[in-house]
Amino acid sequence: MNEPASPRAVVLNYYDVVWDKRQPDAIDSLFAPGYLNHAGARGVLAGPAGIHKNYDSLVSAFPDVRFTLDDVLVDGEKVVVRYTMLATHQGEFQGRAATGRAVTVPGIGIYRVADGQIQESWVLRDSLVLQRQLDGAA
Repeated sequence: MNEPASPRAVVLNYYDVVWDKRQPDAIDSLFAPGYLNHAGARGVLAGPAGIHKNYDSLVSAFPDVRFTLDDVLVDGEKVVVRYTMLATHQGEFQGRAATGRAVTVPGIGIYRVADGQIQESWVLRDSLVLQRQLDGAA
């Protein structure tokens, strides 16, 4: 019987396969059926379907979105990722028409991984920085 991937490997695989390689179908194997995202202004996103919805929304608004992983820390089942999101606003996002502006937005994600799947997460990006950049403010 194969051992499940380490928590670090699962989270890095999520960023690599889903975001860098644009393979959202991998969400279904990387996230547990009972997955919960506890952070965010839109409330709790449940199950892989919640991640698919978030992915579709972000890629629709920012088709070139990519993430630079600035720090990755692991403590048991938990993996902390400090990231920088780089993207160009090319589609409607939270009621705002495309601006064509490039954005660089810091964020942090805490993921709990068990049995080779992401069970829970707390992911926050700096929404004020994002809004200021979309407004054209430095």
